[in-house]
Amino acid sequence: MLVLARWGMKWAMGERREGEAFHGGWAVLGLRACFDPETAQGVSAMYEFRVGDEVFHALVQDGTIDTQHGPAQRPDAVIETDDEVLVDMAAGRTTFAEAVKERRAEASGDPAALGALYGIFRVPAPEERGIPGVG
Repeated sequence: MLVLARWGMKWAMGERREGEAFHGGWAVLGLRACFDPETAQGVSAMYEFRVGDEVFHALVQDGTIDTQHGPAQRPDAVIETDDEVLVDMAAGRTTFAEAVKERRAEASGDPAALGALYGIFRVPAPEERGIPGVG
């Protein structure tokens, strides 16, 4: 499933066409696809993401991740943004720090959890998103 999610990111990262649907909640699977377990060794944090009207969370524990739709009971950090910023970050057109500086995103919570967030999710490079034999 994660291989398919990485493959699907090939299209999610580009410019959206008129009429194309995108829901921030789709990032629940995207977070797993972008998760770097090696970097997440030693990290223990609950993240809540509020993307437009969608709310989902990720529990990171020592190199593992569990993602779910819905709010976290006790998040260590809360990230708020909209669909457009999420797509721009995933496509590499902006960073979360730039989005916060431009007031297009907000982050609150434990500084250590927020600091760890930057390294534990890595958007695959375009050449890593394909499925062998599929364009």
